[in-house]
Amino acid sequence: MNETLRILSIFAHPDDEIGVGGTLAKYGHNGADITLVCATRGEAATIFCDDCATTETLASVRTDELECSRRALGVRHLRWLDWPDGGVSTVPEPEAVAQLTPIIRQFRPHILFSHPEHGTYPHPDHIGVHQRVIAAFHAAADPAYRPDLGPIWATPKFYVRAIPEEVFDLIPGFRDYRIKLNGQELPFHIDSPEHIHCTIDCTDSVDARIEAWRCHRSQHNPQGTFSVLPADVQRRVFQVEHFRLFAHHLPADLPPHESLEWGLPGFDHA
Repeated sequence: MNETLRILSIFAHPDDEIGVGGTLAKYGHNGADITLVCATRGEAATIFCDDCATTETLASVRTDELECSRRALGVRHLRWLDWPDGGVSTVPEPEAVAQLTPIIRQFRPHILFSHPEHGTYPHPDHIGVHQRVIAAFHAAADPAYRPDLGPIWATPKFYVRAIPEEVFDLIPGFRDYRIKLNGQELPFHIDSPEHIHCTIDCTDSVDARIEAWRCHRSQHNPQGTFSVLPADVQRRVFQVEHFRLFAHHLPADLPPHESLEWGLPGFDHA
């Protein structure tokens, strides 16, 4: 009998979890034990609704929005790091690792999700979270690092989100779309085929992902790419999610696979 699959997702802002939302919902609603850790409350974001938030209430509003999304995705546990939105890089890495390591050691995940090293798009908070998470991934498995933070745990797999060329082909204008941040225009990163290690069929969890996105009402940019997508195209985009196996504690590298359990001892598809 398989043990319960444990998944730990660590992202920078409320709504970043939507990028892996179909996969979280697929596993969360089928018995996986999922913890979502959000680094910031998203208090520095642009507000895209006149009646749902002010600059003074945005942190509280986005906290509630992520709680709504958590329920929609079947995520059991939600934790906050309370790092500054827009200022993740100001959190010293040793301090961040000391905060993240006990979470990893206590929860003992089989799967870890976070931002890729390029951020998906080069948001400094995304990149900063990635840098701190990969450091904690290694520290949690190191017997020499802070034994007072709990028994070591070598997380078998650390996946990051990947966006292949075909997704850009599906969405009109996506190649030219830019995230506007602090006067900059940030492009999305295209992942080459050799960087797509895991592909998850999310056909049955598309509705949950869409429901979770609806929770983040304060972030619904009416001019955003996904806001203007026809419903049928949106479903086609969301029905498959792609990942790169960024790091692992496994005996060997894995071939391309279509389940998170692949290669995990004691699980089907291993």
